[in-house]
Amino acid sequence: MKTFFIILKVVRWMLGAVFLFASLGLLIEQSFGASIILLILTAFLVPITGDYIVRKTMKINLSGTHKVLRSINYSELHTILPTYQQNVLNHKKIISDKQKIKFGRKIYYNTLCTAISDFTLTQSKIAKLNEIKVYFNLSDQQIFFEKNRISEKTVKNLVQKCYADHVLTDLEEQQITNMANFLQFPLNKAGEIKNKIAFSLFNRILEEKISDNRLSPIKETELKQATRNLKIDHQSITAFLSHRKIKSLRHAKLLWNLDHGIFPVVYNPSIALSRDEQCYLNVHATLIENKLVHAGYSRTSTGVSFRVMKGVNARIGGGRYRPVKENVRETHPGTLYLTSSRIVFNAGGKSFQIPFCKLISHNTRGGSLELIVQNKSYSLRISYKEAETFMLALSSALRQYRNANDQIKIQAMREISMNENFI
Repeated sequence: MKTFFIILKVVRWMLGAVFLFASLGLLIEQSFGASIILLILTAFLVPITGDYIVRKTMKINLSGTHKVLRSINYSELHTILPTYQQNVLNHKKIISDKQKIKFGRKIYYNTLCTAISDFTLTQSKIAKLNEIKVYFNLSDQQIFFEKNRISEKTVKNLVQKCYADHVLTDLEEQQITNMANFLQFPLNKAGEIKNKIAFSLFNRILEEKISDNRLSPIKETELKQATRNLKIDHQSITAFLSHRKIKSLRHAKLLWNLDHGIFPVVYNPSIALSRDEQCYLNVHATLIENKLVHAGYSRTSTGVSFRVMKGVNARIGGGRYRPVKENVRETHPGTLYLTSSRIVFNAGGKSFQIPFCKLISHNTRGGSLELIVQNKSYSLRISYKEAETFMLALSSALRQYRNANDQIKIQAMREISMNENFI
């Protein structure tokens, strides 16, 4: 919509320039009537002058209402009706019943806007509004129409004000309900506005908490507290969060757990485990092998040629064949497992295992995982996300393998026991 208005303004400037030059051309040709008409059109088309004319025109009150309603100070509730009555006495024309209703609705609307501008409803304000209603004999339907003009905007602004500190108290929630009831605004719509603003704030808090792609127990507790502060129940939050967002939250929590030596357990894996061995992870991977294979022979020849007679040459010499080899890349898809004591790649005849005690180094580049054991290395292709997860888990598993009394895990378990689960 903003782009549309920008384009419209540019078009208005362009048309205004065209009409201006055209009017100047007509003025040179002494076509004064046509030139004046084009100048008037130019004034309406150009945004600066056109918008100014429209604003001034909107303020013109042909019915003379401004004379009757002038000098009314709506911030002084007790002076509104006396000022109006004095203006009526000073008005030269007789006020008809229809005009009185019209004046009454304007006065009620302006008084209402002023009364709720600070989002507080006092008995004196309500009493004064009722007094205006009775004085002008306004119907309930007319009052509803005037309230309806500002009800949604007022409730929305009040909710935003209450959520300014990211906390909605019981008193503030009651204030929203009271304002909605007074303005005859449906409570279910007020609830929708409240939830929309609350969810928007919660989403910002959530993005901030997982900006480092880690969800710790402390952050989970803070998210839980945020839902209580924003008056959002957990069921509504679960429905609000997209499946993609829930997956990213779970992944962030998994990464924090793996980094601190807290592993999930894969039950009944497709590999045989020793008595006290546990399987932590299994991911899809492809083993990459670069081999030097025989590709055939190439022949090289040596010798000399000489002329026997005109048109006849003879050649004396020999040759030999040499083997040709080339690099060939072979791929073997399979499943990569991480256990409490080793790495296992299960791919049929290309399966292998690396006990932690024999692993020399491990590193990852993009989607490639390299494992070095003694004088041999294994290169595995794996997705970037799973490579990050596997490497994080491998580092913690190696740490615990070397030291059963892992202080990082002990501290993490203490932190978990003292905090709340969010997801």
